[in-house]
Amino acid sequence: MNLQQITKIISREYNLPKTLSENILKTILETIRQELKQNRIVRLRDFGTFQSRKSHGKLRAKFNDSKNFFK
Repeated sequence: MNLQQITKIISREYNLPKTLSENILKTILETIRQELKQNRIVRLRDFGTFQSRKSHGKLRAKFNDSKNFFK
């Protein structure tokens, strides 16, 4: 699944223009990226936790999924 597919689902599900859905999704992802860049943990209840870590000298994001998301 890619960003365009997620945008299309959001647009259809909430009856929004695709450009608005795309902007909402980009804002969410950019906010998560900025928080990780500042070494902050991002927790999305019933989804998972994102945190940044150094790996081979590069900053990488780690994602721990929540077991309860699909229940």
